[in-house]
Amino acid sequence: MSTCRIEIDLSAVDHNYRLVRAALDGLPPGAAHAPAVAPAPARARTHLCAIVKQNAYGLGVARIAKRLAALGAEMLAVYDLAEARVLADMPIRTPVLVLMPVEHFDRSDAMYRLAVSGRLHATLHSRRQAAQLIATANHLGVSFPVHVQLDTGMSRGGCLPDEAAELVELAASHPRLRLAGLMTHLSSPRHDEAFTREQTSLFRAWVGTVRPALGRLALRGHPAPLLHLANTAAAFLDPALHGSMVRVGEGLYGFGDHAAGSLGGAPGGHEAHQPEPALAAHAAALTPVMRWTSHVVHIHRVPPGWPAGYARTWFARRASRLGIVPVGYADGYPLALSNKGMVRITSLMWDRRRTMAPNEDAARQPLPTWWAPVVGRVSMDQIVIDLTDVPEHAAVVGAEIELIGRDPGSANHLPTMARLAGTITHELLCRLRPDAERVYISSADEPSPLPQGATPEPHQRAPEALIAGSIHSVAAASHAAGTIAALSSAGSAHAVVGSRLRAVGS
Repeated sequence: MSTCRIEIDLSAVDHNYRLVRAALDGLPPGAAHAPAVAPAPARARTHLCAIVKQNAYGLGVARIAKRLAALGAEMLAVYDLAEARVLADMPIRTPVLVLMPVEHFDRSDAMYRLAVSGRLHATLHSRRQAAQLIATANHLGVSFPVHVQLDTGMSRGGCLPDEAAELVELAASHPRLRLAGLMTHLSSPRHDEAFTREQTSLFRAWVGTVRPALGRLALRGHPAPLLHLANTAAAFLDPALHGSMVRVGEGLYGFGDHAAGSLGGAPGGHEAHQPEPALAAHAAALTPVMRWTSHVVHIHRVPPGWPAGYARTWFARRASRLGIVPVGYADGYPLALSNKGMVRITSLMWDRRRTMAPNEDAARQPLPTWWAPVVGRVSMDQIVIDLTDVPEHAAVVGAEIELIGRDPGSANHLPTMARLAGTITHELLCRLRPDAERVYISSADEPSPLPQGATPEPHQRAPEALIAGSIHSVAAASHAAGTIAALSSAGSAHAVVGSRLRAVGS
């Protein structure tokens, strides 16, 4: 039997997806669950790439990816081929973007099926990798949609402007490649507004330098590549950062309000990026999708002055009742929460019908709950909690313990725990024990799969003048000019790129 349980509310995934979708479409948060959510007729829809790497942030990629595909996500993104193979074997048709440099695989690999179907999108990082990918494509007899990644200051993959421009020329001319996207990654959208503007300006300027290649593609009837630079934090800051696609991860899992700037002051003395009010309202309405629970397995009484845990970092100030919960840092509970963490006693027994709500009967009064501090050092596979102030009828062996809750105002809300532990929500989610029991619960029906043809691949619907201006054949596409203009306006107050990137862009 598992010592802990991770409960994932798929209805919350639905809610968050629709909320992100409404934010991208320029609709108010209340429109997220309207019968027909669609952008204004004159506005092309910004595509949504759902990040499902690292087993969908530890929540279980098989169920999460299927759900997001059914909801209409235009693309799914993973980090490596192992993660892509899982998606290749799933009954979905959504394209898959692999973010790490892809070079080799053979016909016996599940990736071959993904490539033959045209669903495998590769990220181009360098000339060397591009040559290896072309050799693989020649060997397999396939072609790859590719996204050229420009490094604008993240230094986590991609290449500098000159080499990136060569990759665009290669992808635009080689029969084994199809240019599907131009991308970069913003390093500090929530904390450093000035540098975010610099990165955006450099990306926009670089897109301008590759317009001739994009123009030749357009004249041959190829759709314009997607422009994408925004992650969850940027998506909830400013529409000018959206491009024609955004890459959203933690927002879909309910953690975006802090990403939109509510963490407070920016580190290093930089000015924090204040979110646009409408987008901040969307971020604040996101719902965490998961709870993490365990149970009390042992209770014992100790006298005043009795220590707990390795290195005796805690001593009882009074006669105390201590409980043992069978989770520790090996399960993902942070060592940094030693003598700091708080857990909730829900008044329910852990061995019960599984539900997201501690109070299973809405007609009853809410059940009382209590909080207990983690005392002593977190061990590899257990924590000690102080149950002295919890009534004895509630603090019993088998009582449910909520380690991570869904209430944003609670002490065990994941962003609150992350701040207290000196880390981020991403890390805590990904550290959750992979073999822990995961239970999927939905208070609503599964979303209906979209009818055939309702969600074509993103490149088939890309607004064709995202790089409009010199490409006369697609100059009539109003959103194209609008998107690049929006990216331009993001840096209009910063016409001169800052000194940190001036040398890079020269």
